[in-house]
Amino acid sequence: MDVEYDLVFPPIPSPSPSAFTAVGETSLRALVRCQHERLRNSSIGDLFPADPKRFAAVVEKIATYVVETVSGSSPFVQSHGLTWFRTRHLPLTIDETARNVWLAAMLGAFEDVGFPDEARLEYWNWVEALSIRAISRRTMIGQPRRYPLAEAPTALRPFMGASRK
Repeated sequence: MDVEYDLVFPPIPSPSPSAFTAVGETSLRALVRCQHERLRNSSIGDLFPADPKRFAAVVEKIATYVVETVSGSSPFVQSHGLTWFRTRHLPLTIDETARNVWLAAMLGAFEDVGFPDEARLEYWNWVEALSIRAISRRTMIGQPRRYPLAEAPTALRPFMGASRK
């Protein structure tokens, strides 16, 4: 019996310029900040700096990456160099459960900031596929579960509000 242990990375659908137009930079940054505040207080909060200033700096760097990826308008690459998403996450202990907590925090942040419905599906399809590349420590055999947006609120409910242990 052949068992596949390596991750298979799905294609990552980049959000279209119309998604950015529907959302705008201010809302994208608010979404990233809100999601990371949720993560800071979650069971995976230890992945982020405890110092409030360092935490804020990391979140702003992530927000700049998101804005550039979605719109191409921010200077992330000029400031920080090319982003190798998977390589940057390898030093962290991110397993399938941590990914689920991250995705659940995204769903909560959508609601908290009133992220526009017309952009949610496109944005979700991007981050859900991208999140598989953040997994650095496998704890399960087989591929990580995929979460279509229509199923995600129910499927990820056990990970919503997962408090720091």
